Amino acid sequence: MRGENSSSVTAPDQDVLAAAIAGIHGLGPWPEGACVALACSGGADSTFLALAWRRFAGERGLSSTVLVVDHAHRPGTAAEARAAQSIYRELGFECALLQLEPGLRGESSLRDARYRVLAAAAQARGAAVLLTAHQADDQAETLLLRLARGTGLRGLAGIPARRQLHAGIEIRRPLLALRREAIRSALRAFGQAWIEDPSNVEPEAAARNRVRAELLPALAQVATGDPVDALLRLAAEAQDWSDALAALLASAPDWRALPSYLRRQALAELLRAARETVSSSRLRDLEAALLRHGRAGVTADLSIRLAGGRLRWRGTLQ
Repeated sequence: MRGENSSSVTAPDQDVLAAAIAGIHGLGPWPEGACVALACSGGADSTFLALAWRRFAGERGLSSTVLVVDHAHRPGTAAEARAAQSIYRELGFECALLQLEPGLRGESSLRDARYRVLAAAAQARGAAVLLTAHQADDQAETLLLRLARGTGLRGLAGIPARRQLHAGIEIRRPLLALRREAIRSALRAFGQAWIEDPSNVEPEAAARNRVRAELLPALAQVATGDPVDALLRLAAEAQDWSDALAALLASAPDWRALPSYLRRQALAELLRAARETVSSSRLRDLEAALLRHGRAGVTADLSIRLAGGRLRWRGTLQ
């Protein structure tokens, strides 16, 4: 790592690197010889992820490839993607450049398309894990966006540290405990350059940018402490609630004996696992049908039934 042994590298900077490596380790297992893909943009967070992964993987015989996506949604993205590719090749990574279909607009469309091409590229290279560089400030921004859009308790758990992206591909996010500025401070100390995406600082370009540039600074004026820290505590508590709920539902002997709220939560988890739409009205209708008849239709050829007090699918899941 360039500059790692220079006098400008402080103990806090080394601690940030150590925390990133610990975060990677905690998201194992990492079988020897496994191939891992890193989704990197050239930005500070993903460049720091690449540095931490290089240290971690080099000591364990793990192979890796960096995937850079050109979103092709504005002028200059192709040149920025090539510059990012150069950064990771200079760091010693194999680095593939992927391109989205031109003309896509909106955060959601770009995000969905990005994950589709990342999953396909990871799968083609034999990687079962895709690392992304979401960090603590991203987590806080996500919670505020979800609150503004009407999330429930489950949504307050924020960005998960790991989730299935596609058949055989799991996303893992080892930097969720690290703050944005600490990452940048460490990169500067290590003498590592990165690329700033100009669209990330334009409030009009994305709702997340407005949260970052306007809402969080406004909250800091009225909060008793750092609003990001407060939001992270909320996400951690919501995740504890989610874990406790899952354990409670798994151990419940009879779905009918649960309070109505828990019955509907069990149904919601079942629907999500089947990639079916979850809504309050649908949950109420399914609950009522199951209590009355012991079965409830979900689609034309798929239904839920009660067997021995537990919910079971009847029909063919996709």
